[in-house]
Amino acid sequence: MASAEILSIGTELLLGHVLDTNSQFLARELAVLGIDCFFRSTVGDNKSRIKEAAKAALTRADILITTGGLGPTADDLTTETLAEIFDAPLDFDREVLSKIESYFAASRFPMPESNRKQALRPRGADILPNANGTAPGMIWKLNESLLSKLHIPGKQKVILTFPGVPQELYAMWKETAKPFLEHYFSGETIWSCQLKHFGIGESALAQKYEHLLNLANPTVAPYAGFGECRLTVTAKGKTEAEAKVIAQPVIEEILQTSGTHCYGFDNETLESATAKLLIAQNKTLAVAESCTGGLISQRLTDIPGSSAYTKSNAVTYSNEAKMTLLNVPENILVQHGAVSPECAEAMAKGILNLAKTDIGLSVTGIAGPDGGTADKPVGLVYIGIATKDKCSNTKLVLPSQLSRANIRQRAANTALNMVRVLLLEQNS
Repeated sequence: MASAEILSIGTELLLGHVLDTNSQFLARELAVLGIDCFFRSTVGDNKSRIKEAAKAALTRADILITTGGLGPTADDLTTETLAEIFDAPLDFDREVLSKIESYFAASRFPMPESNRKQALRPRGADILPNANGTAPGMIWKLNESLLSKLHIPGKQKVILTFPGVPQELYAMWKETAKPFLEHYFSGETIWSCQLKHFGIGESALAQKYEHLLNLANPTVAPYAGFGECRLTVTAKGKTEAEAKVIAQPVIEEILQTSGTHCYGFDNETLESATAKLLIAQNKTLAVAESCTGGLISQRLTDIPGSSAYTKSNAVTYSNEAKMTLLNVPENILVQHGAVSPECAEAMAKGILNLAKTDIGLSVTGIAGPDGGTADKPVGLVYIGIATKDKCSNTKLVLPSQLSRANIRQRAANTALNMVRVLLLEQNS
């Protein structure tokens, strides 16, 4: 089976000014092709270090994929550095130069002389076209003779170079690079899916599925982040369909065992899972928010078609707003305070009656970094949920050292999950 290594080039990546989403995209795409990716590395705009990283990659992998360093400026060094490694002359590609000139003519800007360097390619390399920018990449098939110059074992290896602009890279991959690799390096397909969980910790999830974690094909791996966790099931097969068949028994076992803890697959979110249930059951939801400041409402209404299930939401930050809009009794606020189970339930009932929906949801708490006391510390949140027949609350105590944004995010996650579980229970 072929293997690839991804080399991201750019000092801005090392400084943290730019997030390297290109490597993530390429790693996923390589897996679909059944091409293993064992190493990913990042190097700055320095010719000697690019050479060192590229040589090391070629000794380990059949395919070297680079991103970045194809622009017109002096610190864009990828093409000339790779040419120097193999002592290959750089030739002007007249067709590429013509396309670059046409690109500037269409934009009505004069072409800087520096852009001419983007039409250079090492002798023997083919152009990897870029229809969305001025920086083409290259596909360079290295034969045994070229490899032997660097004492690199192998009869043939391939270098593919891409610009750092993600949208340009995505199009170049789809249109040219992926078909090329499918033709030259056919192998097993790797397929994976994530089963997303909420309301159970990573260690508890790993313990529940300990008997699955040492499987060879498919593999199962737990991951955690942002107050939720997931199990990634990965399978190999001759085709994607075969890989899915291999993974299916394990996926079915997880779904059956996890129950309501598993809320969806891959890109599904708590809000999209909740929205799907609301639409399927033809029910509506109204939200009254205090400490989350409209975050839940935003997440619910970010989903297209949200008017089917959300009618009227309210951000009632002050006590006055809670009393005026939601009819929260003043004595509750005086006796128990805004951050209390009594207030959360009163807010949920208030928004339910105001919006005339099937479910009323409320959140009130202390998101920090200030405002906490010994009795009510930063991170204390109460969530209320009401229907015409029932009203209840949940107490959430989050670590006070979390950021304000993180506390609000986790509170919103818990609130959305409460609605999701309620809908599942009502439908069972």
